[in-house]
Amino acid sequence: MYRLLIVDDEPDIVNGLYNYFFNYDNLELDVFKSYSAYEVLNILNSEKIDIVISDICMPGMDGLTLVKHVRKNWPYCQVIFLSGYTEFEYIYGANQLDAVNYILKTEGYERVAESVHKAVENIKDAIKLSRINASGLEFRHEFVSFILETQDVEREELKQVFDNMNIGLDPDRPVFFMVGCFTNINGKSPKEQTKVYSVLNRLSGAHILPYFNLIVDEYEKNIHIFIMQPAGAKDDSYNIARIKGLVELIQNSLADELGSNMSFFIYDKPLPINGLSRRYRELRRLISGRGVSGVEIVIIRSDASQTTNYNVHMHPIDETRAIAIVKEYIANNLESELSLTQLANLVYFNPSYLSRIFKNFTGVNLIHYITDMRIAKAKELLANSNMKINSIAAAVGFDSQSYFNQAFRKSTGMSPSEYRISYTSKNI
Repeated sequence: MYRLLIVDDEPDIVNGLYNYFFNYDNLELDVFKSYSAYEVLNILNSEKIDIVISDICMPGMDGLTLVKHVRKNWPYCQVIFLSGYTEFEYIYGANQLDAVNYILKTEGYERVAESVHKAVENIKDAIKLSRINASGLEFRHEFVSFILETQDVEREELKQVFDNMNIGLDPDRPVFFMVGCFTNINGKSPKEQTKVYSVLNRLSGAHILPYFNLIVDEYEKNIHIFIMQPAGAKDDSYNIARIKGLVELIQNSLADELGSNMSFFIYDKPLPINGLSRRYRELRRLISGRGVSGVEIVIIRSDASQTTNYNVHMHPIDETRAIAIVKEYIANNLESELSLTQLANLVYFNPSYLSRIFKNFTGVNLIHYITDMRIAKAKELLANSNMKINSIAAAVGFDSQSYFNQAFRKSTGMSPSEYRISYTSKNI
């Protein structure tokens, strides 16, 4: 699954592209949209974005400046510039920023789709190369044991431990702390388990080390500890959204390479190193009492004082229940923008994992299911209300009546007006 963000200050262009790619069958895309570059900054701080389609010239912040923000947050992200501009300096600027392509707005959706496919291939190549080149991962069981088993360590003692063990972290700066657990490791032979753990370590190095100093350790059986500190000496700008994005990369890579499922429990904010012992005990109690299932990403509030205040389901959501929760949410929110990421967050699942199990359980692609439910609700409103067609389109989540007409005809073989007339004539 790849997240595609479309940004332009012309709503018709944004909505047209959004509608085209929302039901695009040739790639699994989770589509977001924005009408200004500044709105995009909020999205970039909350979600991992893989591909951006952006106008190159917008009020307040042009596309070239936007790309610099994109690449700072998500270096794998690919950019497609879409514009009416033909001036040399803009094209040159786009090429200097290594944009995937530069497309005129008159070239049509198929040309944009070609560039999106090219962007996906570039992402795959970049991730594959990073896996091959992964190195420098620190395995420090002795250090992890000391940190997690010693309470209220004084600063001087902590600094001495760092110096003696040559730990590549700054004891005076906070760290991100998370625990990973495989959910389908039982039944594998010791040799197979060793291979899984080896691949996990390699993938962790590939996806995390470019941005963080990292220590990882299998502290207990199937309890993997991750202690991370931004690599830049003063770069504390990384937030939980960026951590979550890196975790998704690891989960997806494990599934691709080994068919292995792994869940992660992550504190939402950086924590002082000398307080990790207490935090680990809290997490361990949560995991022991709650269990793990599927491919979860569970965010833990760092200000919670008790397990019951963690604001997470106290039992893992099994796949059947997760599908039911997602279906109910869709039915009650058809008028809203519904993204795969948003739905996955409801059940603490990795978005790609949710998409996969939804199709396995229902036989229907999740995005197609959303469209089917919207059309079904529209048919109900056409038959049983006097609402205008443009109002019905908005009520079931279509921001364009023309696209609503197109989707409705594709599903039913007739336009909304024809359906209403047909239904009325049958019931006279």
